[in-house]
Amino acid sequence: MHTPLQTSEILRLIFAEVTQVTGGGIQPSYTTLYHLALTCRAFREPALDALWARKPTLDVLVMCLLQYARSQPIPGLTWENFDQFVESTSSGIAAAFRVRLLRPLTTDDWATFQMYARRIRSLTFAKYNAESYTLMGDRGLHDSAALALLGSPASPLSPFPLLRELYWNDQRDMLLPCLQRCISNSLTRLVIHSGLWSSAMVDLVAGLGKACPMIKEFRCSMPPASACAMISDIVTYWDDLEILEMGVVNAQVLQHLASLKKLRELKMLAPEGHSLDEDLASTFSVKFSLDEFSITAARIEELLAFLAPLKISAKSANLKIDTASNADDLGQLLSSLIEHFDPNVLESLDVSMARPTDPTNHALPELSALAFQKILVFTELTNLKISSIHASVTDHELLDLISAWPKMEHFHLNTACDWGVARLRVTFHGLADIIERCPNLHSLGIT
Repeated sequence: MHTPLQTSEILRLIFAEVTQVTGGGIQPSYTTLYHLALTCRAFREPALDALWARKPTLDVLVMCLLQYARSQPIPGLTWENFDQFVESTSSGIAAAFRVRLLRPLTTDDWATFQMYARRIRSLTFAKYNAESYTLMGDRGLHDSAALALLGSPASPLSPFPLLRELYWNDQRDMLLPCLQRCISNSLTRLVIHSGLWSSAMVDLVAGLGKACPMIKEFRCSMPPASACAMISDIVTYWDDLEILEMGVVNAQVLQHLASLKKLRELKMLAPEGHSLDEDLASTFSVKFSLDEFSITAARIEELLAFLAPLKISAKSANLKIDTASNADDLGQLLSSLIEHFDPNVLESLDVSMARPTDPTNHALPELSALAFQKILVFTELTNLKISSIHASVTDHELLDLISAWPKMEHFHLNTACDWGVARLRVTFHGLADIIERCPNLHSLGIT
């Protein structure tokens, strides 16, 4: 064997590139890595590390245990003969299609578990849906087995010592002990998408700052308004943060975020009912330098209130409003953008609103060409998308607008749905003029 291949660091770099393209993207080629681990002693450890580095579910760990310690798939089980084997209930489905432990784990079982668990660097807990027919193809791990592995007193205090990435999509409180056991100071990426924010979940998230000091990327789903203040301060413990998506934060945390040199993406989620201290916002100003800034708010007024103290130098801005807004409010939002975003830096602007609840109501938000004049100062734009609005614009007016953005590559003004109301007065001649005026245009949508 060549001398370089006897160096484990070189082998780890090589085996990390052993991948395959699947329908879900690029992932490790598990079959190839398995055979590499069997090739020779020099390949064994580096290949096993690469083989176990990223695991989408925990059931693969249980399948490494002895056969009489775990359940087996029922041979020949289909939806046609399902009633012959198990009770046709949610719990029956889960029991049939998910791997379970058949007895308490022994010392040897724990040794086997830890032999592989210590190699895992990325772990995913998928969203659980007992009613889904996809369970037939994704057997997964039964709740009782997950709790036995990670939620019992016998579980190792640190089952995944090298874990760097944790993706939590389960929406139930019963498995929170498993999430708690996976939390460690080795994590650098943590994603928690849970639609249900119980007090136990809020308490757990509120303690992440001290528990995970090395976090570089943190994302969580929108918390309730009552929880924003409790979880806001966790960010102050993270000095190496690069990507953040979470509920809106207070002034102290905003100032900490603005001081972070590595922060590239910031996405704030303002839940309905959340109120900002307007007096405080008027007394301080925070400057950000980012690649991407995003905010989701229930209403335009709440979005503007959060933006009030911010001066943002960002290449991309995404503003999402969860309720339908009238043309006046949207016009106010567009006119205020120059106060918060650097026109010499912003390249992409995406503003979207929810559609009205009554699509037959013709009193829809309608923007005139005058409203768009307020964003002409953003001359570096290459992408502009404004969704769920109606605009009253002619060929001539639209051409005047697009002339301010000669670098435009993607231009979209649309309603995102068919409301049965057409007020745009743009013709095919107008579209042809746009294409001629913007030589870099890749996509054009006006509906």
